Formats: sequence, structure tokens, C-alpha cells
Amino acid sequence: MVSASKAKRDAEKAAKAAAAGKELKPKKTLASRAASQANSKNTSAASSVNGDDEVDAKLMKLKLQEDDDGISDRVTTGVLASLEASRDVKITSASLVFHGKVLFNDTTIEVNFSRRYGLLGENGCGKSTLLKALAAREFPVPGHVDIYLLNEPADPTEYSALEYVVKQAEQELARLEKLAEDTLERDGHESPELDHLYEVRNTSRCVSCFVVLTFFWLL
Repeated sequence: MVSASKAKRDAEKAAKAAAAGKELKPKKTLASRAASQANSKNTSAASSVNGDDEVDAKLMKLKLQEDDDGISDRVTTGVLASLEASRDVKITSASLVFHGKVLFNDTTIEVNFSRRYGLLGENGCGKSTLLKALAAREFPVPGHVDIYLLNEPADPTEYSALEYVVKQAEQELARLEKLAEDTLERDGHESPELDHLYEVRNTSRCVSCFVVLTFFWLL
């Protein structure tokens, strides 16, 4: 509670300030100072979180090799020379440009069924860029050819590379089946989402008929 003498002094200061045409600003109390500090901390924390989200989004764009509008930073050309229904894929007149740098030009890309391929080259020569372009179907790869791009190293495990991929596909299949059941129970047989879920689920079931794209890093 403010004493009478303090109230008198405050009134005299207010009168002098009014006579001089100045506005006397009230002093902050302990409560107002604490509230101000809390608001400042909350604002800083919110800014930090938003800043982290923006950084994560930019890093993801860099990994995907996309600009802020989601457009690929890669420019490709190529003509499908093999039959559309063939298991073997042959693309002629293929070229790949990344940020204005020509990685290769007028090249033939040929991938035959049941064969395994590895990419060897110096860091930065375009190995992962080529694989990302293939996975994004920026080259004319037929739609019946499934592409799985293992873009990042997996956690240590006792499984082989093939076993790990198959188990990941089985987990995805279980997730899709559960999602289809929930959609069927919620929306019924007429749900437009079911056709898409069934199509993706059937693709995941064919774990023995897929193309795995991977690459080897030279240490």
C-alpha cells in the first residue's frame, strides 16, 4: 500500500510534469517486471522454435534438391528406347544438369532385370543426384517398374541389406492394411480412398519384384 507522503510526492511530480507539458510514465512494479520478463522469454522461445522449423525445412529442401516452390533443381532429358512393358529399361539421349552443371550428356542408361549395379565415383560427381532423378521419375522409367530409393543410412542391425528392405516393406504393408480397415469401417465401401490404398498395398506386397536403388560412398 502506498503511504500518504509518497502519494503526495507522486502528485507533485505529476503536477510539475503537466506544467512542463511532459507525460509522467508510471514506474514498473515487481509484478509488471516479472510479467515483462516472462513475455520476453516466451517470445524468444517461440522465435527459436520457428527458426529451428525454418532451418529444418530448408535442410529438407536441400536433401530433396528442390527450391522453395518444390521445383526440382535438376534438369533431365531422355528417350525410352525399350518396350513400355519390358522388365528391362533402356533410356537413350539421357542428360542430367544440376544447378547449371552438366553431369552427363547424350548418355545411355540401361538397367536390366535381375542385375545388380553399383555407382562408383568421386564425392560430388553426381551419384546421388542421378539416383534421385531416377527415383523421382524425371527420366522416362515405365510406371510398372517400382523404385525404392534408400537415401540415408539405416540404423545398425543384424539384418542384411535385402532383409532390412523386405522388413521395411512388410511394416509398410501392415500399416496400409490397418489404414484400409479403419477407412472401410469409418467411410464404408464407397470411400474413394480405398482404391488408392488397395493399389499401394498390392504394390507393397510384391516385395520380391522391386528395383532397389542404392549407392556406394567412397571413403
